[in-house]
Amino acid sequence: MGLSIKIAPGLRVSASSRGICTSMGPRAARLHVGAGRAGFSTGAGPITYGTSLGGRSRSRAPRTSLTALERQARAAEKAARYEAVGRVEQALVSAHREEFTPAAAPVLPEPTPVDPKDLRSMLRRQALEQIPRWKMRNRSTARKQADKRFPTALREETARRADERTAAQAAAEAEWARLTSGDPVTVIAALEAAFEDNVSPAAPIDSTGTAATVVVAFPPPAMVPERKQATTPSGKPTLHKRTKAERNSLYVRALASTVLATVKETLAAAPSVKEVTILVVRQDPDTHKPEDYLAAIYAGRFTRERLATLNWNQVDPVAELLLAPGAMLYRRGQGGDVLPLDLAAEPELAAVIAQLRAGL
Repeated sequence: MGLSIKIAPGLRVSASSRGICTSMGPRAARLHVGAGRAGFSTGAGPITYGTSLGGRSRSRAPRTSLTALERQARAAEKAARYEAVGRVEQALVSAHREEFTPAAAPVLPEPTPVDPKDLRSMLRRQALEQIPRWKMRNRSTARKQADKRFPTALREETARRADERTAAQAAAEAEWARLTSGDPVTVIAALEAAFEDNVSPAAPIDSTGTAATVVVAFPPPAMVPERKQATTPSGKPTLHKRTKAERNSLYVRALASTVLATVKETLAAAPSVKEVTILVVRQDPDTHKPEDYLAAIYAGRFTRERLATLNWNQVDPVAELLLAPGAMLYRRGQGGDVLPLDLAAEPELAAVIAQLRAGL
């Protein structure tokens, strides 16, 4: 499992346990650089063909001098990898800085004015539909009758659109009233809509009106890039391999950033909610225990009052993760591995995990 980020149209950076890969170009002709050898892929519809550029030979090829163009290409590839690693790491730890527009009382736009020309043309077409083209006099009479009906039709269409807008505004205001009063069904529906485009999937599973419980799916540590930005003794940018402790540290920072971003989005989408309980689950196909294939790795409660005091450009996400009431996060050893939670003393959370496992 890895992370894929669209940097610009036609440019995507992917991070996995194999390293950083940059993909350039459309799907029909895409160049892949990094995470091994360079490659090329092409695809149309559901079919994709790919091949590596260059290859390995068991016999050592004679060393040849690089041309200036080849040196430039290699330098560009190294620079792209270096920049991509920085972008991926920044994306992992900066989710909590995103601003979410708070829900507000709905004000629907005024109805679109009726276009007189289009309305007149429609009335004429309707009047002429059943009249053959060779009956010129009948067609002329029908057009005149259509033009005579035009003023009334214009008033009726204008009134109809106004009535539709009034009805829609009333329905929206009723929905807003249910949301602000904490109607559980309305709150859950608002949160589901807000979470639809999240990078880390999230879903509300309960609401009492002033409180909500949200489950967040977070990938295993393999999503953290193996390499990090560094400099050579001469000061040139390069990439070094992260230690296990460094990878786990970045993993926890990414987890904390994602949790805080989810809490912010929950409070923005549901004005009545004052407290959010977050349960983070991880699906890890590399685990040695079947029961840990889908397991909880964090739980904690966050209040609107507390988050309103934070400076999001200076906050320490990990500190907020650990200081949250009821916070549960298990780490082991000098490497700081994040382990599944023991929910024996938390029957409600254990029931949620059991229900999620049953739905796989």
